[in-house]
Amino acid sequence: MKCRSLLGAAALIVFLSATNVRAQTNSDDPLFPLPVFTPQIKTLDLKIELPPPPRIRERYDAKPVRVGRFSKKRFLILSAAVYGASFADMHQTLKERKYDWWYESDPFAKPFVRLPAPAYYAAGLAMATGVNWISWKMGHSRKWHKLAAIPQLLAIGGNTCGFKSNLF
Repeated sequence: MKCRSLLGAAALIVFLSATNVRAQTNSDDPLFPLPVFTPQIKTLDLKIELPPPPRIRERYDAKPVRVGRFSKKRFLILSAAVYGASFADMHQTLKERKYDWWYESDPFAKPFVRLPAPAYYAAGLAMATGVNWISWKMGHSRKWHKLAAIPQLLAIGGNTCGFKSNLF
C-alpha cells in the first residue's frame, strides 16, 4: 500500500514539474517556425488637394469670459441700508430692553441682547459687515452674481422687522 502511494506521489511530482522543463539547446530558431504573412499595400497615385485648415485663434486673441455685471452703486446703496437697519434695530432694542416686561423672541439675537451696549453695537455691526462681505463675494462670482443682493435684502428685512416689533 505504501508503495502505491509513493509511486503515485512521484508520478504527480514528475508530471507537475515537466511543464517547467526546458530543452537544453543553444539555438535561437524556433522548433516549429510559424509562417509570417506580410500584406501587400497597393498605392494609387491620386492627387487630392485639401482645403487649408481653419485659422485657429491664438490665446491672446480670445476675449476673456465675462462675469455678470456687478453694480457698485446698488451694492453701496444696499450696504448703507443694511448698516442703517441694523443700527436702528440695535438702538431700539437697547432702548426697550431696560423694561421688565420686554423679552427677545429671536433665538439668533437672544445671546447678544444681554451684552453691554458697546459690545452689542460691535457685534451687530460686525454681522452687518459679514453680510455685506458675503454679498460682495457673491457679486464677483460667475455662479452667484445674480443672487448677490439676497443676503443684504434678507438682513434689511430682518432688522426692519426687529425694529418694528420693538415699537409699542
